[in-house]
This record gives sequence, structure tokens and C-alpha cells, in this order.
Amino acid sequence: MFQAMLANAVRICGAKFGNLLLYEEGAFRVAAMHDAPLVLEELRRREPVIRPGPGNPLHSMAAPKQVQHVADGTCLFRTPVRGGDVATLGTSVAKRLIMTTRRSIASLATTATAALALTSAASAFPDKLLQFVTPYPFGGSHVLHASIITTAAEPHFGQPMISVIRPGGGGVVGAEYVLKSAADGHVMLFGDPNLNSLRPQVEQLSFSVGDFIPVARINYSPWVFVAKPDAPFGGTIKGMADWAKANPDKLIYSSDNVNGPTHLVFLLMEQKTGAKMWPLQLGGGGPAIANLLDSNTMAYAGDPSVVGEHILGGKLKGLCVTDTQRWASLPNVQTCREAGIDIVFHFWRGVLVPKGTPADRVATLSEGFGKLVKDEGFLWLMKAIHSNIAYLDHTTFAEYLTGEQKQLKELYETMKK
Repeated sequence: MFQAMLANAVRICGAKFGNLLLYEEGAFRVAAMHDAPLVLEELRRREPVIRPGPGNPLHSMAAPKQVQHVADGTCLFRTPVRGGDVATLGTSVAKRLIMTTRRSIASLATTATAALALTSAASAFPDKLLQFVTPYPFGGSHVLHASIITTAAEPHFGQPMISVIRPGGGGVVGAEYVLKSAADGHVMLFGDPNLNSLRPQVEQLSFSVGDFIPVARINYSPWVFVAKPDAPFGGTIKGMADWAKANPDKLIYSSDNVNGPTHLVFLLMEQKTGAKMWPLQLGGGGPAIANLLDSNTMAYAGDPSVVGEHILGGKLKGLCVTDTQRWASLPNVQTCREAGIDIVFHFWRGVLVPKGTPADRVATLSEGFGKLVKDEGFLWLMKAIHSNIAYLDHTTFAEYLTGEQKQLKELYETMKK
């Protein structure tokens, strides 16, 4: 109801945006906003309740008037709602609203200077389309998550965000695309531990771990080992390991890339069990799962968002999950530890920008993603794909990456021996 009233008020006022204020016992509570600039969202967060004194245009709204016109292209009108009153404030341009706020509605902001500073910052960055670059092919968890992120992003950044798919080289093509873009914060990489922590340290790539600045970690996932229900080793991870030990290199599994996360998880399996298995490198989760379903391979380990529906639909059997506890959306799949094989592996998804991006822009992007991960629509979509939220801001994410990069390199060197 409130949104409909607000949209109507904006239309009547000829405004570009508006605020819906609920009048209750001498105070106005901001109930809704329509197409408001970022500065007003910030003001609403700081001061959701307005207590206007005499001389404030809002003060007269307590009187039984229908519509009141005030200066600076602002209009106010009063509508009864369930015993209370709703006042709608609309204006044609942001500058006029801030001027009105400074003179007449000072309680909206801590100070007029702070409000004007927020306006300047909001308009400075981002000031054009944002590119969210996924370096892996369609069908995998990265593209799936990116589509949800970019769908829900615009209200939290003030600019549209589009998903750009740049697969190739196990993620290298997408990473290079971002690094060749201007370091101004408008082009971001949707990274992961494979591309941003491990491979630049153990392979000769065109970039190093220091060429990217962390912005935010969105979440992480464990990997789920899966096989078809009619696999010759039955429906357990121990059965798979025993079959592979008895038949060295005959168990062909769907992999992503050399040193990719699936390859790494199967190397851990070999290290823990003594089994010998053979990877079929397929470039990403989409082709990997397709080849397993077509019986071109015998096993796979992938993200819950990729394998979850196939498990629930009976097309695949979940063997174990590489977490310390069972995954909420797959409660019948044991942890690998429960199944007798001590493997824990977490695959994060995070946002990074090229080295040289100004620190204030990194912080602005980090704040935007912090708001995004609390968006109700975003959370609903994430739950629908069996995913979670494990947000880290740019500072904490940077600390996390430093530790992970060291650990993964040490792990890789150990597994090579």
C-alpha cells in the first residue's frame, strides 16, 4: 500500500523521487522511498524519525490540510492511514531536496555539511555502468551467483551492474580482461581461491596475487562429491576410494582445470586414501557436470549450487561434503569426516579490482556489497540455489587472503612430494 501511495505522490508532484513519511504522535517516520538517491538512503538510515518544530513545513502537516506547497519545488500532502497520517515529500531534483533539508528539515541529517558531502560522494562514484566479470563458462556456480548479484545490485550502488562472462584459460582470460581495464572501480573480477590465491603462485601466469585488490567476500561453499546412482562403487565415498585403489587410474572424474578446485579436492582424496584417479579437464563446472550426467566420467566434486538440484532430483548421489558440518540444504549428505575421510575444503567467491584502484572507491564498493548481502530478494534467490552468505568487507577480506595464499602454497608443495 505504501509503495503505491508513494508512486502516486511522486507522479502528482512531478518528482524524480520521494519519501513516504508516517505521522505518529507528533513525529514522522520514514516508511518508504521511491527512486531516491543514495544520500537519502543514508539519511534515512541515520535518522528514520523526524520531529519537526515550529517553522518546519512538516510541522503544519499535523493540521487537517490536504495539500501544502512550499518553496524549492517541494510539495507536501496529507492522507489518513489507519488512524495515523502519511505525508509525502517529493522534489524534482536532488539538489533542491538537500537545500530544503538544510533549511527546513534539519533533523534528517546530523549536519547540513554531512548531507552535502554525502551527495557529492554519491554522485562521484560510481558514475557509469558497473561490469561484474565472471572468468568461467556458463553452467557453473560462478555464473549462477553472478546473475543473482547483478540482478539485485543497482539499488545498493546507484548504477546498473551487468554480468560479463569472459571464460578461458581456467579464469585467466577474465582476470586479464579486468587488469587491462581502467583501475577506477567500474570493472570488477568475480574471483576465487583457485584464480587469486593458488595458481598465480604455482604457475607462470600473466599476473600475480598482488595485482588485485580485495573488495568483498560474498560467500563460500564446500565441495560435494557426487556420482551417478548406478556407479560401480556404490553410493559411498569410501566405496569410491576403495574401487579406485583396486583399479588405479580407471576412475575418470570430471575436473575443471589443472590446479582448479575440483582437481585440488580430488588430489586431497588421493592423498588421504592412496587411491589413484584420472582427471578429465573440462574448463568449468557446467561442462564438468554435463559430462558426468552423460556418463562420460564417473565422479565429480562441485558446488552445492551446481550439484544440489541433481542430488535432490535423484540424478546424482551425494557422497560427502567437504565441510565441518552438513550443508543446510543437503542434510542427508554426510560430511567427508563423518564418512571416514578427513577432507575440509572451502571455496570462496569474492570481488576484486585491479591494483591502483583508489582506496575510497574500494571502500565504497565494499559498502555496497555489504548492503547487497542483506537484501531480502537477494537472500531469497541465494537460498533457492542452495547457497549461503559469508560476507567479509575489504579490510577483513584482505587479511583472509594473505593467510590463505600462504596456506594453499604450502599445501600444494606438500601434495607434490
